[in-house]
Amino acid sequence: MQSRESRRFFAIACAIALHFVVSMASAAAGDAPRDYAYHYFKQRIQLDIEPSMLAIFKAPGADGQAPLAMDPLTAAGLDQRLIAPTTVPGWHYAEVPASLRSQSSIESMVGALVAADAIDFVSPVFIGTGGLPVVMTRDVFVALRTDLAPADRDAFIAKHVPGEVLAADFAGLEGVFHVRTALRSAAEVLDLVNALAPHPDVLFAQSDTIYWAERYATTPNDPLFPQQWGLNQPSDHDMNAPEAWDLTTGDPNVVVVVLDSGIDQAHEDINQIPGQGFTGSGTNGGPGGQCDNHGTAVGGCVAARIDNALGVVGIAPTCKVRAGKIFNEVFFIFVCTPFLQSQDSWTANGINWAQTSGARVTNSSWGGGTASAVITTAFNNTRALGVIHFGAAGNGGNNSISYPASLASVNAVAAIDSAGNRASFSQYGVGLFISAPGAAILTTDRMGAAGYGSGNYTTIDGTSFSSPYTAGVAALVLSANPALTPSEVEVIMGDSAKDRGAPGYDTDFGWGLVDAFAAVTAAKETKQTPCPADLDMSGVVDGADLAIVLGAWGTTGDPGIPGDADGSGVVDGADLAVVLGNWGACP
Repeated sequence: MQSRESRRFFAIACAIALHFVVSMASAAAGDAPRDYAYHYFKQRIQLDIEPSMLAIFKAPGADGQAPLAMDPLTAAGLDQRLIAPTTVPGWHYAEVPASLRSQSSIESMVGALVAADAIDFVSPVFIGTGGLPVVMTRDVFVALRTDLAPADRDAFIAKHVPGEVLAADFAGLEGVFHVRTALRSAAEVLDLVNALAPHPDVLFAQSDTIYWAERYATTPNDPLFPQQWGLNQPSDHDMNAPEAWDLTTGDPNVVVVVLDSGIDQAHEDINQIPGQGFTGSGTNGGPGGQCDNHGTAVGGCVAARIDNALGVVGIAPTCKVRAGKIFNEVFFIFVCTPFLQSQDSWTANGINWAQTSGARVTNSSWGGGTASAVITTAFNNTRALGVIHFGAAGNGGNNSISYPASLASVNAVAAIDSAGNRASFSQYGVGLFISAPGAAILTTDRMGAAGYGSGNYTTIDGTSFSSPYTAGVAALVLSANPALTPSEVEVIMGDSAKDRGAPGYDTDFGWGLVDAFAAVTAAKETKQTPCPADLDMSGVVDGADLAIVLGAWGTTGDPGIPGDADGSGVVDGADLAVVLGNWGACP
């Protein structure tokens, strides 16, 4: 049985989570608040204080621990029983007493904590553009024009950004400096970066913020929906997966990185290779905490194994999925919340790692938080280097696309239900790329007692699952034709989609319902091969090509008929000679 104090903590946690999702508490009447803002590139964005919370940082020691001295916190008006560590090392959230929930009181409390020298940094919890919490940290990003000489960039940072340079060209982003300042409060950091942002040599300046995002998934009420209807169903509101698998089940060399909260590395039904963690928790991209369940469900949509007599199958079952763990799911005072927590540096590092590790595709089943210039730049740069990105449109049911799926470098995916309608929870609107199954999706769960349930599989709703399904189709397209660019993949997927809604493109469904079979067929048809005897365009001249010639023997017609390897308009011994003369792998 829970103690009275435990029940109180649980009630507080639920109330705070609901408060974050539904609205912000307004400051006390009569406040003359300081104007808090940050810059997204050159655009000034307003920040509002969430007056019920405060974020406190104490740098971890050599043992990794960061104990707080409670007396100064109590003197500042905080209740030590209502201070909880976050998933970011050294950081804690503290509930502000109801009597102090005004902006002026928050600012006085911050000043008292800085003056007491009890902590290393303190920030109000702000509400960003997406309506979710964002916290300033002492570390900052400053991006300088890449046409400046490296020595000039170094000199600029030394003059204008006091502190320790943690990295130049951070995460492979040219001209982006990651600097640890000695500043103690969010107001000081905002003053610094906001003064830098308008400078003509500065592309962007921002704090390395801690931000919350939504995991775009909810557990459905009805567990009896047709299982894995999104792959195949009689009414054809599916992705035509079996037909696509007749052409390819995926190339193991095509890797999809799932940027999420980690994938269960021991799951027996996920075709994966070890990933990478960026949050300080988990191993090889695996979950690090009891709430880190979302990524495993996402990963199974891409590459759950096929023909292994176990569980489910992903849309690209012989491609490889890889976890880029950039989030910790938020465990807040005894409860797993529906939120993910990351830091800008974790996310940007994960996006860059996906590209440098050789991934062709990434998936981001999260969003709704505050836009970040360094994250935007990471998506843009890796897209330019050949990585195609997919993101969940959002679960708010409204006609706008959530960040980062709203970026031009990320393809936004909406969800449909088994009747072919846009799912009631799915966001849509200008910039939507395509739609895919996202309601009542049966997929992988963490093994055993960990995860959403007690088994190894779960049924779940969300654009979190329409997005990886689409990313998996892109992996099949690249398996069929590895030479395609991201733009070419997008054109193929858009042109081959099953039209839904108004004819042609519309903001309800994008280009329509993604069609794996039609997309793979189109990719094969556009494949350029220097090997005329490779009649089935498999990359190898073998018995399958010989069978095509023999099956069409004696056929005449226009050049290019099936089996006409020499283009003469007749299938005869000359075509047989071409096949035998080119036997083996194409150059």
